[in-house]
Amino acid sequence: MVNTAYALNSYTQSTVLGGSPIEMIIMLYDGAIEYLNKAATGITMKNLQVKLKYLDRAMAIIQELDRSLSMDAGGEMAVNLHDLYTHMMMELLLANIKNDGEKVMHVCGLMKNLREGWIEARDKV
Repeated sequence: MVNTAYALNSYTQSTVLGGSPIEMIIMLYDGAIEYLNKAATGITMKNLQVKLKYLDRAMAIIQELDRSLSMDAGGEMAVNLHDLYTHMMMELLLANIKNDGEKVMHVCGLMKNLREGWIEARDKV
């Protein structure tokens, strides 16, 4: 019998290693969106551990997306993305302090919009 966790890990590794850079970016957005939804649920349920766990994971993804920007090659788009990622991080910090699920969902909506843009870019290639 195949261990489900092992199979999922193998699939994820092969997808990441075999995927294009745009596919990996989309996967990061998918992860952040999932974690933001879970963090918002944690806030609604007044579950501090869930809120903190998933806000931390979402913020780590946003930080990684920000760090991966090439300001020289990306020009104005990279600067705009950096500013948006900075805004998202500030919103999530405030959401954490104030237990504000609406701020989390605001950031989630921004991530969904960006994800759609990357999907469009992928489909044009």
